[in-house]
Amino acid sequence: MKPDFFGVILASALALAGLVLIPAIAEAQRGRPGGGGGTPVIVFYEHPNFQGRSIRVDGDAPDFRRMNFNDVPSSFRIERGYWEICFDINYRGRCQIFWEDAAHLTGGWNNEISSARPIDFRRGGREALMMYSEPDFQGEARLVADRITNLNAIQFNDRPRSLRVLSGEWIVCEHANFGGRCETLRGEASDLRRMRLDREISSVSPTSQHNPPQTGPGHNPGWGSNLRPGQVFGATRGTQSNFYADPRVQGAPIARCMTAFGSSGCDQVVADQICRAEGFRQAAHFVIADRGRTNHYFLGDNRTAQSNGAIADLLCVR
Repeated sequence: MKPDFFGVILASALALAGLVLIPAIAEAQRGRPGGGGGTPVIVFYEHPNFQGRSIRVDGDAPDFRRMNFNDVPSSFRIERGYWEICFDINYRGRCQIFWEDAAHLTGGWNNEISSARPIDFRRGGREALMMYSEPDFQGEARLVADRITNLNAIQFNDRPRSLRVLSGEWIVCEHANFGGRCETLRGEASDLRRMRLDREISSVSPTSQHNPPQTGPGHNPGWGSNLRPGQVFGATRGTQSNFYADPRVQGAPIARCMTAFGSSGCDQVVADQICRAEGFRQAAHFVIADRGRTNHYFLGDNRTAQSNGAIADLLCVR
């Protein structure tokens, strides 16, 4: 039996996280969501199970009163596209984005729809990420279009097993508030085991909205460092710690800040990123060495650039 499409609508999460779709999707999610190419089309029905009077919409519909269908729909079929559907006219009030049929509107949506419009993530400048509970874009899904610091807000913490970027560039991190190891995504990830993030993601953000936490012990900005174990050279290994007198990546000293374009995410943040990439909990000690203005490796930019100040005498502990 197809699951109730609206069984997990979370109004409080919408208020906290912005535009977030939270449908329960299992066998109904087939192939690429949104129905592929072509003009977006949705058909609204007067009664449940696609019965009664209907209207076919293939563009912006800001006021259902003009079609004599205001507060009438009890079900709808989505032939193509993603659709923003709202309680009030002119896309006001409670709004959500849907991409699948709803045979029986529940969760307060029955006889409450007054406006609808198609959403083109790729052309409209709105960033979107689809997360799936199973590999190969299967299972239950969540569509997010805003920064979420803790996926518990949409009941999806540590659940993603595959991801599909619909638009923009996204940062995904293994801990809440963009802590732990992070990756930057621009396309698809059909199996998160390959990235060592299977059932490990707790926070996500478009890079355009990403604001790293304040620097300090224990904080991690989640800049999308792609460090892998063994990439940082110069370690003296102990049983419970690593010591790097002069840690380097690709032969270059590691810059004190995550990115060459700003002064946020520096010092302790960078030191912790290095240690966590190597499997340790945090940096217990480090110093900033002034090597003059030369090439340094920026973890957040994943490249070298001219800079002053590098991490040195780094002690990583479990």
